[in-house]
Amino acid sequence: MIPKLSNCPLTLDTTRVCGNNPVNIAIEVSRISFTNMKPNAVILVNKNEVFDAISATSLIHFPINAALLFTESNRLNRETLNEINNLSLKGYRGIHVFLVGNISRNVSIELNSYGFTTYHIAGHNYYETACKIPDVKKEFENILIISGEEYSEGIAATYWSAHHGDPILYVKRNTIPSCTLKTIRRMNAVNVYILGSIKTVSKDVEDSLSQLPNIKQLDRIDGETPYDVAVNFAKYKDSKTNFGWGRNYRDGHAFTFGTLNHPIETIAGVLFAHMGKHTPLLLMKKDSIPSMVKGYIKSVKPMPPKDMPKPPFMHGFILGDTSYLSYSEQVMIEDMLSITHEMMDMDKMVDKEDA
Repeated sequence: MIPKLSNCPLTLDTTRVCGNNPVNIAIEVSRISFTNMKPNAVILVNKNEVFDAISATSLIHFPINAALLFTESNRLNRETLNEINNLSLKGYRGIHVFLVGNISRNVSIELNSYGFTTYHIAGHNYYETACKIPDVKKEFENILIISGEEYSEGIAATYWSAHHGDPILYVKRNTIPSCTLKTIRRMNAVNVYILGSIKTVSKDVEDSLSQLPNIKQLDRIDGETPYDVAVNFAKYKDSKTNFGWGRNYRDGHAFTFGTLNHPIETIAGVLFAHMGKHTPLLLMKKDSIPSMVKGYIKSVKPMPPKDMPKPPFMHGFILGDTSYLSYSEQVMIEDMLSITHEMMDMDKMVDKEDA
């Protein structure tokens, strides 16, 4: 059940996506994203499987053009079923719903009974599931490598993957799983980008990857904390390959704000990177804005005009009701994004000088 409006307050420069669990947050994101246009398919993931959800995000991009929804592992969630019905799916190569990872066959059988064709992508574990996903979308130039042991430094990869379609593969800190290695080796010339510090993906793993003959280029986007990694990825752009957001200039940027404590809910917002405002992900702490995030937003937002504000403006999507990010934290985000607030602060300074 969607929370009442008092739990989902509004501010001028933020849109809060109402929801108090992964299922209904994903449904609300789907409704916002596909108001007029209709997706070809749905990507359906077990709401308790973070790493399945991460790797599934590359399927969202074109040509599949899909919504991302969640369900229980052994049964089809009723609210999710209603959203699948409401989306009027066109189908992609005859498939309406792609199930990814650890989901019971009962879910597929139930979907089939309602007239939806399904395709289940699953390995023996989430490392193998991630390795099977590139087979569905065969055309891409880049691969994202993140830790399969700790999601915090790699979760920002999901928004780029939904935006651009590049697959995400997993490694362990000091070793490359055999399926990951096989998947990369059978690809034509590709660029590899590691998202995360050596705390989660070691230099030895980086060196091993760089020695593979079919890798054209390898680079790492890192940082001291997951908050830093997300900011550094939002700024990153490889001029040779055109990989990366490159949001490192002053303009009316938009971002989605999520938390590490609720990773599935944070992943639920990736449709905002696929269409609409095409948002990178920035990560928030409990009741505070990380200094790296605050400094970054200040560096890229437009300079306050001398007279009445006019576009471009900044905007932020906030995932979940106030039990996820409080209203006071939403006000902090609003203040950080707002050009008007800065103008008012400047006016106050002028008044003090004139006094």
